[in-house]
Amino acid sequence: MMPPPKKNVLIFCTDQLRADFLGCMGNPAARTPHLDALAALGTLHTRHYASNPVCMPSRASFVTGRTILAHRVLDNGIFLPETELTMPEVFRRNGWRTASFGKLHFQTYKPFAGDNSHESRERWESRELADWHGPYYGFEEVRLTVGHGEGCGGHYGLWRKEKFPDLKLGSGQADGEKFPEFDAYKSNLPPAAHHSTWTADRAIEFLDAPDDGRPFFLNVSFPDPHHPFTPPAPYGDRFDGVDFPPPHAVPEENDAKPKPYRDAMTRNPFPTDGGARHFPAFQGAVRNRVLANTHGMLSLIDENIGRVLAKLEATGRAQNTVIVFTSDHGDFLGDHHFLYKAQLPCRSLLHIPLIVAGPDIPAGQSDAPGSNIDVMPTLLAACGLEIPATVQGVVLPGPGEAPRRDHAFEAGWSKASREYHHFSIYMRDWRISYFPHLADGELYDLQADPWEHRNLFHSPAHAATRAALIEELLQAVGRAEPTMPPILTDW
Repeated sequence: MMPPPKKNVLIFCTDQLRADFLGCMGNPAARTPHLDALAALGTLHTRHYASNPVCMPSRASFVTGRTILAHRVLDNGIFLPETELTMPEVFRRNGWRTASFGKLHFQTYKPFAGDNSHESRERWESRELADWHGPYYGFEEVRLTVGHGEGCGGHYGLWRKEKFPDLKLGSGQADGEKFPEFDAYKSNLPPAAHHSTWTADRAIEFLDAPDDGRPFFLNVSFPDPHHPFTPPAPYGDRFDGVDFPPPHAVPEENDAKPKPYRDAMTRNPFPTDGGARHFPAFQGAVRNRVLANTHGMLSLIDENIGRVLAKLEATGRAQNTVIVFTSDHGDFLGDHHFLYKAQLPCRSLLHIPLIVAGPDIPAGQSDAPGSNIDVMPTLLAACGLEIPATVQGVVLPGPGEAPRRDHAFEAGWSKASREYHHFSIYMRDWRISYFPHLADGELYDLQADPWEHRNLFHSPAHAATRAALIEELLQAVGRAEPTMPPILTDW
């Protein structure tokens, strides 16, 4: 008897997308029909969390199945060590064809002395990398986007300048209808020239290419809906007139939280860690435009995901492909009185979407706490592959199944101050965080206070709960240390 064919893997990833922006997660304003349909076919993980609230650390955890303490990408601006065993590399070694189109951000964007980053804006602008297409961290083929908004570079930036040399960028609106201080406007960039469309086009070309007999592992990663908030005009227009609900913010809530929150209310304490802070002008029409543009960017992504899925179906491989949709982190968007992201352990930044669909993936919802380090072992198990000893994640449970771990672990560092260093765990009903250099923390009853406004860390009535969860957090920190480093030789 012939063994069953190996399963393909297709991953869709977005940047800076909160879980609560999808229709399948209950957002009435969302226009995400393709993602909602995918969620109905597979498992929607409703309590899925990033391992860090900014890009590079979170993406490093996703691609290695390891915590930040293990892979040591503590903040943006740190290369993912090439000694790390990545998810695409494991698939490649087992006979899969591996490719990635769009954003990866495993190396740095900004130039530095002796710049050797394959994602350096400067190296791409000089065309030094124009003929490079990998290999890269286990991907045999890559086509990169570098950066965000209309200035997005990489392979995409070179392509756009060649195909649309006379394109005038910027806004087509009158000055009174745009908000340049927040980079929020409807772009002149036509959808055909946009990086979301380009990323999907590269995936469709990959699926259309002659089959070489190997299963594929394909990563399709969109740079949006990250700021600048600049969707192509037709997609920004879709949400004109929508009156979005107010942010999850309570007056003076940050007064009872650790120092980093109070700092962010009066200054910019995270200038190179995401930039989250309080903007008094971010309210009313300004916030409404930012949310409309964010939904517009997501709507374009959803349509492009639909195009890729239609091509997958047309090639006859949909029934044998495990499909994932997720993101790397979120954005405050007014919650807790902040905009953007930072090294702060909040639901607005850490609660991200996860949909897993495909053969042998049950339909339904799982509310077990999960982390993005768990996606790698989940996909390896779904494809019948051995999970390497370096991996610290667990296989995610299906609907109704008991969790294999009762929490999701998160850790954050900051280039600005060691005071902002923290550890967190999300349980089903509680979130606890500890800032060791401040001897301070956060404790939230997620049943009574799901958006984390009332810090109970110093509440005498919750002293026993805090003590029990601090012990659980301490154990989680210990387990987050590398159990098996990426050994090259035995000495």
